[in-house]
Amino acid sequence: MDKKYKRQQIIVKICCVIASFGLWLYITSVLKPIGTYKKNIPVTIVNSEGIEQSKLTLVPDQKPYVTLTLKCTLNDIYSIKEEQFKIVADLDAYVLKMKKGENNVPVQIQKSPENITIVNSDNLFVNITLDDLIEKTVPLNVYTVGNPKEGYYSTKPSANITDVTVKGAGRFINQIHKAQVKCDISNMYRDLNITLPVQAVDVNGNIIKDVKVHPISTEVRVPIKKAKTVSINVKTTGKLNDNRVLDKITALPEKVDITGEENIINNINSLDTEVINLENVKGEEITSKLIVPKGVTLVNNNGYVKIKIASNYIINKEIPLTVKTINEDKNYSISLDKEQVTLTVSALQEEINNLKPEDIECYIDLKDLKEGQHSLQVKISLPESIKIISISPENITVNIKKKIIVEDENANKDK
Repeated sequence: MDKKYKRQQIIVKICCVIASFGLWLYITSVLKPIGTYKKNIPVTIVNSEGIEQSKLTLVPDQKPYVTLTLKCTLNDIYSIKEEQFKIVADLDAYVLKMKKGENNVPVQIQKSPENITIVNSDNLFVNITLDDLIEKTVPLNVYTVGNPKEGYYSTKPSANITDVTVKGAGRFINQIHKAQVKCDISNMYRDLNITLPVQAVDVNGNIIKDVKVHPISTEVRVPIKKAKTVSINVKTTGKLNDNRVLDKITALPEKVDITGEENIINNINSLDTEVINLENVKGEEITSKLIVPKGVTLVNNNGYVKIKIASNYIINKEIPLTVKTINEDKNYSISLDKEQVTLTVSALQEEINNLKPEDIECYIDLKDLKEGQHSLQVKISLPESIKIISISPENITVNIKKKIIVEDENANKDK
């Protein structure tokens, strides 16, 4: 019983839906009732050129619209499209009344569908925002992106103009810091000449689009040449002063990159510095100019290098020495009037500090000398790098006497 009742209820509901739909079709198709509906329609702004005489301009990206109250059938409202309307705001008649900021401008309905009635057509206004019209000149910078083919290098790019004019709404013009052109040189291996668009950018490099840029494009040239790494040859003349001896001289950096035509740089393996007169060098570091051949350009270098000069000081030192004798005859006794001399030497400080007693020999040679008094020159043996300044005294007096042999008395008795 319950199942039958439920089935009947479902059938009743279905019949009600069908009846309602049929009634709706009858009303909309046959009776066609009239209703009032609202619809947003875009507005076209015309004759805006005149406001520039008042130093004003439209703020970009405005999408003005009006809300129309339409009287028509339900079928018509569903079939209406925006393209069937033409509603304009003509600024020409209101130039003198307009000001910076928001302005309410009346609109005109120039076209609309014939099967509708616009209830509020006599009192329609649209809100239009104006800003100060500003024009200024900004510098043009040319940038490159990407890297040339391996073994090649791009030098400073250039354009056929140095600045551009930007014009537009003050809120955008005041953001502009400069104009720029970006040139992609990825995998390039020869000079690039190309025409590229000019962009206005703010201080952070963000593109400002809603302005007029003049000119809109420029010719750009990017020199791309063969690159090569060469060493630096430091040229010098003279000697260091102040008891200094040159130990090592080094250029910083030791190598630089150069570019140029292949037939030129293929024959270059090093660059010379200007000749450095060591007599004028006081410190340990100086700056020297590189001699760059014609047709060669330095890469990331201003034409100068630092020269690091390592040197040692020459010092003098007095060394007391005990005089030894060599080649003496054992049959003679000897005595010296002085047994010590003072040796003054000169050498690099490091060599003097490393000098050991066993590195020095101080002696007089008694070879072939007989009994008597002799004045002999003191001889010194040193490492070759040590220079003898003086020996005091230079000569030593030697007394040579024959030894007296005293025989033992007991030995004589035995004989």
